[in-house]
Amino acid sequence: MYNRHIKVTIDMSDAHYAGRRDPRRIIVAVAIIMSVSVAAYAIWVWPKPKLLVYTYDSFLAWGDNPETIDSEVFGPFMRQYGVEVQIVRLQSDASGIVSRLVAEAERPVADVVIGIDNILILQSAAQSVTEPYIPSTLNNVNASLVDALDPDHHVVPFDFGLVTIVYSQSKINETVHPELANLTFADLANHEMASSLVTENPLLSSPGLSFLLTQIAVYEKLLSQDWKTWWSQVKGYIDVQAGWTEAWTKWISDPTRQMLVSYGTDPAYSYYTTNATPDTRLAPMYHNGSHYAWMQVEGIGLVKNGPNPTLARAFIDYCLTSSVQSYIGLNQWMFPAGNQISLHEAFTYALHLNEVAILNDLLTRNEIAANLTTWLTAWDTIMST
Repeated sequence: MYNRHIKVTIDMSDAHYAGRRDPRRIIVAVAIIMSVSVAAYAIWVWPKPKLLVYTYDSFLAWGDNPETIDSEVFGPFMRQYGVEVQIVRLQSDASGIVSRLVAEAERPVADVVIGIDNILILQSAAQSVTEPYIPSTLNNVNASLVDALDPDHHVVPFDFGLVTIVYSQSKINETVHPELANLTFADLANHEMASSLVTENPLLSSPGLSFLLTQIAVYEKLLSQDWKTWWSQVKGYIDVQAGWTEAWTKWISDPTRQMLVSYGTDPAYSYYTTNATPDTRLAPMYHNGSHYAWMQVEGIGLVKNGPNPTLARAFIDYCLTSSVQSYIGLNQWMFPAGNQISLHEAFTYALHLNEVAILNDLLTRNEIAANLTTWLTAWDTIMST
């Protein structure tokens, strides 16, 4: 669905987050021998050039036809350029992809990388393996997304989504818990509510880290309080799972866990798959008359010193056109970065940018880069002692 898992090593100087197959195959010429009457002719057919794209294992995997989605989305590019595009879905998140790129840095294998987000790109490791590039089609993307992801263009926006709290209306509702309409961290500090919430480990998971940054932004910037207080209050009650898949599984299988840290598109996915009013509802954080959420922006970038830089740049250009962006909604269940894309009616149930204040505006990129190690260390100390 999305790149939902990351791992962070606590070393901001050159750290990385710690979002299928061997990406290299030996290319051989195929000799086709044809006989015509008494004459024999050898015709050598050379395979097409290959463009390798590294991404995470769930990339475009949540649609109706995941087995054929690559040829459907990238086939026009392959035919236009006479190239084979191989989408290499690593059994990893975006942080694992960066680790792979770092390991291959002396002899890069991939040409393009998809999935590095607006937190991961702050790390020097992610910047070291990507080369800044301004696509010719970047005007298809809102400038605000470009600035939120990476003004230096090591990666440019591919898709985005809002991380928030979702809940199952069949398990918990506003009649019994009216605070769900305007949910606050004070509400969640209540032991009954805290015992209903499943989140992800911010050391390992992208939505988990987004939730931690949400809480820090609210406490430090809106409430002027020590953010660590809340985690001390909910420790032992809140359920912290390793990643989004584990948290989702816990949420749907444990009737006592009615709320989940996830994405604001979850109700849209529920509607699309059931063709009914979704049971999944949204509870963005509330403060002083406004609702808030954290925005994750996933990017596409040029691998530094990759084998086919010219083709790679053309591919990035292509990925920002409607030929690719129009598939993101129903296959990625994120919002497309393209600003001219019509969304399926299911997205009326999703959380949109104009419905919330974006907490990223309160915690700047520089502030996160300077403090993330300290925040994660403090969180880990609280939750493990």
